[in-house]
Amino acid sequence: MIQPMKRILAVAVTAGAMAGLIVTAPAAGAAEAKRAPELNATLRVVPGWTYQGTGKLAVIASCSPRGDVPVIKSSMLPGPFALRQGHNLLIKVTGKTRPGRYEINLYCTGKHQIDSAAMRKVRILKVLPAFQQPAAPGLPKGFRPDAVVSTGPHR
Repeated sequence: MIQPMKRILAVAVTAGAMAGLIVTAPAAGAAEAKRAPELNATLRVVPGWTYQGTGKLAVIASCSPRGDVPVIKSSMLPGPFALRQGHNLLIKVTGKTRPGRYEINLYCTGKHQIDSAAMRKVRILKVLPAFQQPAAPGLPKGFRPDAVVSTGPHR
């Protein structure tokens, strides 16, 4: 006796859900047509790894709205770094930076709020003098930094 009641209840719930989807579908399409353009943040870090002490990282940031200011933040940097002039940042890795994995975050800020964000991970390796290690990868061809910052001690 209980089984037929569960089936009737399941059919009623499914039918109600289908009716709800049919009623709300046209309203959702109208809302999508009026939606604001999508805000994007793009972050490239080249190379993805480098050595402690002698390495360099090229950070290329871009924000979709023209008025947004890209802000680069990482635990290996002394603090957040705003790129007010241009979008290219050169990070020089000093010997005080500990080897390991670090996140480099991009925040596109406009009018006192964060519009969009992006994140990339990089690796800092230790130079082992007794072993032959591959040379550190170079910076991208034609890369011209708008700002240069050195890493500080890890917090």
